[in-house]
Order: sequence, then C-alpha cells, then structure tokens
Amino acid sequence: MEIEELRKEWQSIETPNIALDRLKDMTLEKSHPVLSGLRKQLSTELFGWSAFLIICFSGLDADQKPIHANVILLVSVTLPMICNIYGYQLSKELIAGLDISSSLKNRIVSLRRFARVSIVLRIMLITGVGYFFISTVNITQGKLMLLGVGCVCLIFPLYMLVRIWTKRISKLSDTLRLLKEH
Repeated sequence: MEIEELRKEWQSIETPNIALDRLKDMTLEKSHPVLSGLRKQLSTELFGWSAFLIICFSGLDADQKPIHANVILLVSVTLPMICNIYGYQLSKELIAGLDISSSLKNRIVSLRRFARVSIVLRIMLITGVGYFFISTVNITQGKLMLLGVGCVCLIFPLYMLVRIWTKRISKLSDTLRLLKEH
C-alpha cells in the first residue's frame, strides 16, 4: 500500500465521539481493566504469602529452626512481594520516549530487566521456602529422592514463568519491528 493510499484510508476513518468524563474514567487506576486484574493478583499474593508466614512462624515450630532458616524464609518471601509491588507501579507508569518507537524500546528494556529480577526472585522464593522446611530434617536416601522429585516438579512453574515473560517481550519486540519497517 502506497503512503497516499494509507493517508486517504486514515482520513476516511471516523473518530468515535467519547465524552470527556468517560475518557477521564478510562485513565483512572480503579477502572483500568489490566491494572485492576494486576491489583487483584497482587492483593491475593500479598494476603496468601502473609498468611503463609504467619502460619510458619506461629504453627510450624519456627522457633525450633535455626535463626538463619527463619531469616532466609522471611527474605525469600518478602523480596518477591516487594518486586511484585514494583511491577505493579511499573505497569502504571507511562511509557517514556520521544516517539512511539523509542517509548516501546524503553518499555522492552525495562520489562527485560524486571523479568530477570522476577525469575531470580522466584528461584530464591522456592529455595528459601524449601530450605526452611528441610533445615532441621535428617536427610535420608528416601527423603533425598522425594526432594529430587519435588525439585523436578518446581521446575515446571519456573519454565512457565520464563515462557510467559519471553512471550510478552517478544510480542512487544515484534510490534517494535513492525513499526520500524513502516
């Protein structure tokens, strides 16, 4: 399609009339569908992990575990939650750049960085929780095999997390590539 044909097509499209109040509502955090879903997920995770920590420290004999196991558990659960809050804040930010291509490029860079941190913190979470539970257990051959099976089972969610981030970032990269082609 030639540039003139594209321009004529663009000018022939009727712009929908949307009331100013409706536009303002669409930009509010409360009514934004993606942010609303992220907020619900964040709230659920924060509540769930907080309940998990309360159960661990009140009902699972945390006082009988080594102090470093308790610290590792607390840090390994807290850091991913802080990262998730940061991710929510990152999702609320406007994309910064001189034009749409540079804005998209900046978003891809920040998402790649956030994805790496998110994956590393998820590995820390799994490792920290696992260490807390096995820190006072006498490891036998059978328990070692069970631990191995558990580790193999935990690789799948990590693989899925990597795959989700890869898919999101590649979609944005494809969009950027298409923008640069035209």
